[in-house]
Amino acid sequence: MNNNGAEEQPTDLIIIGAGAAGLSLLLALKERNYPHTVKVLEQQNGPQHDRIWSFWNSKDLPFYMKAIISHEWSSWSLSTEQRQYTMSDSFYPYCSIRSEHLGALAIEHAEQETNVEIIFNCDVLSIDCNADRVFITTANGTMLAKKVVDTRPPPLHHEHNGLFQCFYGEEISINADILEPFTVKLMDQLRYSELGIEFVYVLPFSSSHALVEFTCFSITIIDKETLKARLTERLKHMFEQHDYKVLRTEQAALPMYSINHNNLNKTHKNLIYGGIAGGAMRIATGFSFLNSQRWAKQCAQALIEQGKLVPSPPINVIYRKMDTLMIRVLRNDMKIGVTIFEQMFKKVKAKRFARFMTEQATTADVISVIAAMPKRAFLRAAYNALTAAFTTLLFKRKQSPNKHNDRQQ
Repeated sequence: MNNNGAEEQPTDLIIIGAGAAGLSLLLALKERNYPHTVKVLEQQNGPQHDRIWSFWNSKDLPFYMKAIISHEWSSWSLSTEQRQYTMSDSFYPYCSIRSEHLGALAIEHAEQETNVEIIFNCDVLSIDCNADRVFITTANGTMLAKKVVDTRPPPLHHEHNGLFQCFYGEEISINADILEPFTVKLMDQLRYSELGIEFVYVLPFSSSHALVEFTCFSITIIDKETLKARLTERLKHMFEQHDYKVLRTEQAALPMYSINHNNLNKTHKNLIYGGIAGGAMRIATGFSFLNSQRWAKQCAQALIEQGKLVPSPPINVIYRKMDTLMIRVLRNDMKIGVTIFEQMFKKVKAKRFARFMTEQATTADVISVIAAMPKRAFLRAAYNALTAAFTTLLFKRKQSPNKHNDRQQ
């Protein structure tokens, strides 16, 4: 970097953010032998050990991601106060990848390649575009790029038409072998409360080691202390007199409403968004890792074959519409959420469930999922959505001039 704050030679591609989406794109480019210069800018001061990404294994997962899977489970369960349901399928195991393993893989690649650099402790303050260049202002100066992919999480909005998925988790070690090591508890102790739809999520790494999260689907953001207090209460119930040690914690609020900043960014062809900001998250579930893999593959392929950024939507329209309808149903009546999830575990086969969650569902799978839903609530939500859309269309027509009459006059 020169003394004027701008590089004489622009970087061919700058990726902002060293999370799942940013590092997945870097590795997808490596797999396809991308020959140009790449920089990854990350706000944190080093690789993070702060999260675990989970998903059902599928054909969309690249081989290098499969190599860093830290754990697999062939069963996953849901429980309410009255019943427990378990799904099992070894062909679609539930898997986890730790952020430190993905970070180590990306750093190893960067160290082997002269055209790749990962810069930590680099806070991006602003992005400005002209016809063929992008100027990135950081706390350390200005960088110049030909193309930029921004994978930073988007800001949360308090005015929205969806929900928030709020969670606080602790990775713990227990002084007794009391966990079920072969079954993930996707939604344990599922119930409705004044917070919303709440449950405990348990990833058991052994009979005495697990990640345990208290999760809530809520219209408003739930503060960390409330979530932590609820988790502590649940842990006392789960472990009774047994002591445990907290190894690390994680906490977040995920937007369960539609976000795709690429739909807003129509003028800058050299800047696109990835990750949650690029529409990679299933809003009804909070899962995004596999979607980021599909997006990374598409983005890398377009860069190599066409030499340009293509903001391909990572989630098929049918899943987006079904998720939107699900969120509308939950907003209309949060209490029904317990029934919806319980019915899905009760009536949908494990293979169909896994394919639907990984967006590889057949027509029969989709029909099976729809058939498991409470019909009246979904029909009411669909009717309200159509009515709202029709009302909006009429309003727009009234506000716009009548071009046909203008031509006659």
